[in-house]
Amino acid sequence: MTEVHSETREYTIPEGCPVCEADLPVKVTARGPNAVCRHCGWMGRPFITVTHQGLRVSYGSAAA
Repeated sequence: MTEVHSETREYTIPEGCPVCEADLPVKVTARGPNAVCRHCGWMGRPFITVTHQGLRVSYGSAAA
């Protein structure tokens, strides 16, 4: 069973912007994560995966 949270959570990924490597604010809602870099304006939907070593953040091929 998957638990869906109705509340919005906000996080910052240090040096997480795939374009300029600035800190990346991420807003996570029931529809998934969204990010907008305050430094360069990059917008995207990071993929966040829980692993045994912590969180893994990836951006797919569109970020390249």
